[in-house]
Amino acid sequence: MRIGKSDRRITVERYTTTTNDYGERVQTYTTLLTVWAELMKAGEGMTERISTNQDMPIQRVRFKIRSSSDSRGIKADDRVVYNSKYYNIQGIEEVGRQDQRVLLCQITGT
Repeated sequence: MRIGKSDRRITVERYTTTTNDYGERVQTYTTLLTVWAELMKAGEGMTERISTNQDMPIQRVRFKIRSSSDSRGIKADDRVVYNSKYYNIQGIEEVGRQDQRVLLCQITGT
């Protein structure tokens, strides 16, 4: 892995249940880890999906990160925050001799 290419800072968040000041259970995203990543192409161009009679562009990207005990805990139902945008994780791939992980992500509507 070429460390110099890992020039993007991403945050991986997990959907959890917490308790607010009133004792109510609230579901929210909390930070799981923040790491340096390499932004990779996920394919050529953008695809589109038809949703309620509207064409919605779908942007897919891949983030390559170093494998660690923390990054091996990332699950497909977590999300990535990069450049103030939220990406749902579509898949996770081990690269090499388990020293790297690639997160295939799709931008969310929120």
